[in-house]
Amino acid sequence: MILDDLNPQQKEAVVHFGSPLLVLAGAGSGKTKVITHKIAWLVREKKIKANRILAITFTKKAAREMQERVEHLLAVKPSWISTFHAFCVRVLRESIGTLGRGFDRKFLIYDESDSMKLIKDILRNMNRDIKEADTARTVISKAKQEYRENVFDYISRLPFPASSFAPVYRQYQADLEKSNAMDYDDLIYFVVEMFVKNPEVRRAWQDRFDYILVDEYQDTNKIQYALINLLTGKAGNICVVGDPQQCIYTWRGAHPMNILNFAGDHTAQETKLEINYRSTKKILDIANKVIARADRIWEGKILELSSSKEEEGEVVYVRHEDNNEECAFIAGQIKYLANKGYRYSDMAILMRMSFVSRGIEHTFVKYGIPYEVVGGHAFYDRAEIKDILSYLRVIANKRDKAGFERIINVPARSVGEKTLLRIKENYATDWMQALKDTKLTPKQRAQADRLVRTIELYGDSIEDKPYTVLMELLDEIDYSSYLEDHYKDDCEDRKGNISELANVLKAVEAEGKLFSEFLEDNILSSDQDKIGNSDSVKVMTIHAAKGLEFPVVFIVALEEDIFPSGRARENPSQMEEERRLFYVAVTRAKERLYLTSATSRMKFGNTMFSAESRYIEEIADDIK
Repeated sequence: MILDDLNPQQKEAVVHFGSPLLVLAGAGSGKTKVITHKIAWLVREKKIKANRILAITFTKKAAREMQERVEHLLAVKPSWISTFHAFCVRVLRESIGTLGRGFDRKFLIYDESDSMKLIKDILRNMNRDIKEADTARTVISKAKQEYRENVFDYISRLPFPASSFAPVYRQYQADLEKSNAMDYDDLIYFVVEMFVKNPEVRRAWQDRFDYILVDEYQDTNKIQYALINLLTGKAGNICVVGDPQQCIYTWRGAHPMNILNFAGDHTAQETKLEINYRSTKKILDIANKVIARADRIWEGKILELSSSKEEEGEVVYVRHEDNNEECAFIAGQIKYLANKGYRYSDMAILMRMSFVSRGIEHTFVKYGIPYEVVGGHAFYDRAEIKDILSYLRVIANKRDKAGFERIINVPARSVGEKTLLRIKENYATDWMQALKDTKLTPKQRAQADRLVRTIELYGDSIEDKPYTVLMELLDEIDYSSYLEDHYKDDCEDRKGNISELANVLKAVEAEGKLFSEFLEDNILSSDQDKIGNSDSVKVMTIHAAKGLEFPVVFIVALEEDIFPSGRARENPSQMEEERRLFYVAVTRAKERLYLTSATSRMKFGNTMFSAESRYIEEIADDIK
């Protein structure tokens, strides 16, 4: 039954056992089906318990889909299907005592804004320009992804100016540890460190699993590669699935050689999945033609996709006079397709650079087309939500520096920079104790004591009753009045956001989830995980579209210096990635593909002229 609806190549991948396996799975070729059916086959035929199989992927959306499919096949809920970061959180929550650092199992995970604020504070204290914060964060993040035992020394040896951020890194890590907090990169870094330095812990986790599967292996970076090797051990019961042609994240650390070298590194068998079940023939002809020009480094790994569908499909290319004409054409086609029976949610606008979306959004408003910008301003990034969640975080973890600094003057408590500095000087392990120990004016003392009482009052309740704590907290700090005083123009909208947060936490409490689990779910979510279910056109960058599919896709602004990016022009490896990015964009389309470009486009208030993308010339015979 498990093998009944698999093609011969999929079946070969599913039943392979006893040695490592590399599955080269083209776009739309059923890689998720192979992974989930392989898990079911291992349980049914090899009698491996479901809770002894580890499957790792990159997004919560993909993990959730795998879980649902496996549960459908086995009528058993799998325990260990998760993202890399979620898996590492579970390892750390359980084994953090063996890490030998100053964290406990209630550690927080700092999001990007928390990390950036911390870095800016450090730069400010070092009398450095806070405009360096973005660069500093990038240097630190990439250093952790490389995994070096001594990250400080590694950064110190980098070329200037990157090397100048070594002291920033050291203070940043010290402040994180003091706050019992980790950033996104730390989650994997500290698990790898734990496994490298403590063989007993490593073996214990290796013994937890009889088989390991890794999805989207082409997107793994060096530290993820190290993590998988440390978990696999000597048994070699591992299957990795990926597509070199969809390696589009080298800019954030993905290492193409991981998948190119896997078969040699692990003496693995190799299977190719080249039947595409998503796109029509014309769409795949374009994809194959563009990727066939890829660099010879990929030789032997290039997949020739063939469609399982009988219909030809439709591919349209239109070059417009300017971007306004381009946007009007897109809107008109969407209206036409909506009248033909397509839902708005069947359609997506993909772009290489996000600035292109402004004109599209403006035109959609004019035409009355509902749309959603994927990766736009997120609900949990809004100021009022960050305020209240910071209160709840400090209640849960009194070491939280970023949370404490956000709430100390919300509402205002007359705590200026000098007073805050004195509080920091008194900090040991608890910000509430630091408040108690700091000499304050009578007015400040009264306000500080009230804050301390509030935080300490709810400490025992926050994990199990976050909604109850939230509702009492809002009254206690009179947050409604604070919003009315500070946000007169959109006060009601912000109150509505707080109401929505209350709804979310009420559901969390009703489900019996812990507050810490709620925080992890939101911080570890990708843009894809936040896509709504509304009937709206999805507008997104191609990177955000990875792993998604739509009946109708528009790839817009196909012009030199936009797609491919002008920044990639002088770097051959980056130009190769631009080619793979175009391949990914094309293979998101199931039935209809629209390609558009404009002869002129406004940039910095001036009309700029551009040539059409080189990819248009490469597929010219297929789009006439």
